[in-house]
Amino acid sequence: MNSEAQQLVAAGKLAATDAEKLSKLEPGTYVLHKSWGVGRIAEWDLMGDRLLIDFEGKPGHGLKLGFAISSLEVLPADHLLSIRLSDLESLKKLAKDDPTALVELALRSSGGKMSLDQLEGLLRPRIVAEADYKKWWESAKRTLKTARHIVVPSKRQDPLVLRDSAEKPGAVMVRDFLAKRDLKGKLGVLALIQKDLDLFESALEELTPVFQDISDTVRKAWKLHLKESLQLLLTRDELLDNINKEASLPLGSFKISDLVCEARQQITDSLSGLPAALYGRLYRAFPAAFPDRGWVSEVLSHIARTGGRAVAEIATVLDANGELDALAEYLKKAVRNRTLTQDLLIWTCKERDGLAKSVFSIDLAHAVLDTIEDDHVSGGPKRTGRLVEVLSSEKALIGEWAQDKDEEMVQLFIKRLLTSTVLDELTRRSLMARVIKARPELEKIMEDQASGREDNFLIVSWDSMEKKKAELHELVTVKIPHNHQEIQIAKEEGDLRENGGYKAARDQQAVLNRMRDELERDINRARGTDFVNVSTGVVGMGTIVDYADESTGKTETLTILGAWDSDIENNVVSYLSELAKSLLGRAVGEEAEIPTDTGTRKVKVTAIRAFNTGA
Repeated sequence: MNSEAQQLVAAGKLAATDAEKLSKLEPGTYVLHKSWGVGRIAEWDLMGDRLLIDFEGKPGHGLKLGFAISSLEVLPADHLLSIRLSDLESLKKLAKDDPTALVELALRSSGGKMSLDQLEGLLRPRIVAEADYKKWWESAKRTLKTARHIVVPSKRQDPLVLRDSAEKPGAVMVRDFLAKRDLKGKLGVLALIQKDLDLFESALEELTPVFQDISDTVRKAWKLHLKESLQLLLTRDELLDNINKEASLPLGSFKISDLVCEARQQITDSLSGLPAALYGRLYRAFPAAFPDRGWVSEVLSHIARTGGRAVAEIATVLDANGELDALAEYLKKAVRNRTLTQDLLIWTCKERDGLAKSVFSIDLAHAVLDTIEDDHVSGGPKRTGRLVEVLSSEKALIGEWAQDKDEEMVQLFIKRLLTSTVLDELTRRSLMARVIKARPELEKIMEDQASGREDNFLIVSWDSMEKKKAELHELVTVKIPHNHQEIQIAKEEGDLRENGGYKAARDQQAVLNRMRDELERDINRARGTDFVNVSTGVVGMGTIVDYADESTGKTETLTILGAWDSDIENNVVSYLSELAKSLLGRAVGEEAEIPTDTGTRKVKVTAIRAFNTGA
């Protein structure tokens, strides 16, 4: 105990325990105060009952003895804060020349572990300037990658750690992994192991306990934590491949194929957020999970259930197993039924010279436009923005579609582009220029269409378009499959020559196929509209016209709408009807001859107004 402190105890002015603490606060000692930060004891003024302390930015600050004893923490001279107070320039030089040594000093001063925020608090702004800190830390992280005794976290909320140099870094990570009780914690450590795999001297041997622990954990936890269990197994196998592609898991390990088989119904719900790099590894396990070719239909079902996000990996697996034809058939059917998602359409367009080559056709082009138009009807183009971007950015795409052998379908597609209300003018012009470049002879069709001389397309309301598509959907998903079953049942009854049921079913098949073809062509010819902002100068589509019979003076009202909007009971007719054609183009006061059951009759147009004001 300091002699002066003993005198205070003897005089009854200080308790012995406080005197012991005071003895540790001799002049020259570095201390830390919660409010004033780091300081150094300058002198004792026992007569004045205080200590004088030189704090950073506040030298010669006095504290009463009792308050100093209770509020000051003694710092060793080699603590970073002590050095920051006594020799700031040396730390600035260290930050510049050897950031690893500076971070190690900070960690030793903080017990070997600290958060990134704590490190920043120690260094900024005195050692590293405020404006320079972010750039300095990014550079320091790159340097720290070679410092095996310092663990830099991949996530900001995780701590920096100073490893014991006597303990192998690999052993530390294995111990940390086995100590984790939750699956997310294990995934975090497993990510660090992947990142620092070179720290293991014999990775396969050292990581065997980790592999065994993953198997045991997933067996118990997958029913409650399927997503994390799946990611643990996939990451484990990826890690094993990084160690040695020929290496095997410990005997009796729980495999990805085991989990896929057991969690068959729930597996797709766990794919959201799964790193894209792991999709391929997942689907490569399907042949083992569902043998005897059952895996093909199982993996194809994932295309629809995942929204197409995994289609590229699924296609690669099918191709590697000689089952690419199954994917082609699936995609062709989906194109025909208009059930392809945006992701699938984009992938098919991009893979038109690769895995989706057999599916690439002008019908796919119509499917793309259908999807964009459907999105427009559902509330705007935001959801299919990436699909429109593909049309614009894939410069050869439109030209390749224009080379399709189905000339009629190509011409219909061109007309749909020309009259599209869901593509902006700039995009439409750019696409048409690419068509002309690929097929110069089609320019005449475009000119005729633009000048109104060609009317092979159908103008329809969006509502009627949706009804037609629903009709087609029911045809191809319900009626045609049901008819196919009837044919199969009739075949099993024996002699087809005397089988009336078989003949009737085949006749019905021809009718249904013809209906499907007609619906598909009609839908592809259709141009949707909402009849907003139509001109009312003359009778036209989207107008309501009043006219008076010249012989009787009786006034009648007629609404003229799209090709599929006729409703005779409510005086609504298609613009293609003879009645509508006799009135189209007439202004108020002009006469027209409209058809009747026995001939024609003269009427005079008395008023024209818009069907849809857009209100």
